[in-house]
Amino acid sequence: MRKLIALFALLGLAHGAVAHHSTVAIYDSSRTIEVTGVVEEVSWRNPHGRLLLRSQDESGEEVVWEAETPAVVILRILGIGQDLIEVGDRITIAGAPARRSPNEMAANNILLASGYELTFVANEPHFQAGRNGNLVGRSLELTNVDEAIASADGIFRVWSTNMGDPDAFPLFKGGYPLTAAAEAVVAEWDPVDNELLRCGTKGQPLIMITPAPVEFVRDGDRILMRIEEYDSLRVIHMNDDAVPPQEHTQMGFSRGRFDGETLIVETDRIQAQYFDPDGVPQSEQMRTVERFTPSADHDRLDYTITVTDPVYFTEPFELTRYFTWRPGMHVVPYECLERDWSG
Repeated sequence: MRKLIALFALLGLAHGAVAHHSTVAIYDSSRTIEVTGVVEEVSWRNPHGRLLLRSQDESGEEVVWEAETPAVVILRILGIGQDLIEVGDRITIAGAPARRSPNEMAANNILLASGYELTFVANEPHFQAGRNGNLVGRSLELTNVDEAIASADGIFRVWSTNMGDPDAFPLFKGGYPLTAAAEAVVAEWDPVDNELLRCGTKGQPLIMITPAPVEFVRDGDRILMRIEEYDSLRVIHMNDDAVPPQEHTQMGFSRGRFDGETLIVETDRIQAQYFDPDGVPQSEQMRTVERFTPSADHDRLDYTITVTDPVYFTEPFELTRYFTWRPGMHVVPYECLERDWSG
């Protein structure tokens, strides 16, 4: 195995959950198929990776399969090296077939040329012992750990996500108190042809679903929230004299204050956009109140958001998740590359 540093059982990860949109209508997660072939192309990228596999169908005809994989940022969080699969390798992919497009699938497990297995969905192998039975990954390459520990100060550090705990991820789980107007918009939602398939389309509060690293940085009388996904930036004004803009923006206008160690952020002037990855809308009347509360040892950051939007929700409601501190995890450029989901 090329440059293999360590073997370990990978964290549990629901493939559909890591996508920047819902994949339920794109892939049939109730079915699992296996495809064996030779790798034609490897494209590790954000917000999804892609493998092209040259195979044969049941009649012996040559066919090229396209398999979606998690994003580069997810591979980094799980400690999976990008050099474990190369062009020319013969591999087997197990995953969910596409509903509308033949010869496309979501890769859940991959039997590598080495005989080891990558898994993106669970802490157990898909391929039976004798064929495989051994999960493989690379040790997480955290850098400047001592520096990160020394510079951490309360909430001001880089926070990551526990991908294996549904209390941490995802944030949006449905079941909102929708108005009739919202239900009408959702009824028209097309999961394979919508604006959320383009890079940079997550605003407040949808960006807070992110599994990518998030960093809080002091900036005079402001706090900057740097979010790796889409290279997003939220500005939190800690000065009551800050003047809000006239126009509504993707991230809105945020004011913050501390209650003990809890950072409370109130945001309005958010432009009308999509509230969640399944087509639920939000209006320009939306307001959010967020609470970021670190644990006593600062290894965990609990997050609560209260959402109010009288146009699309019948009453205010709360969503929760938490972040974790992994010293040495950094916010890096996202380098988003779009793909066409309408084929």
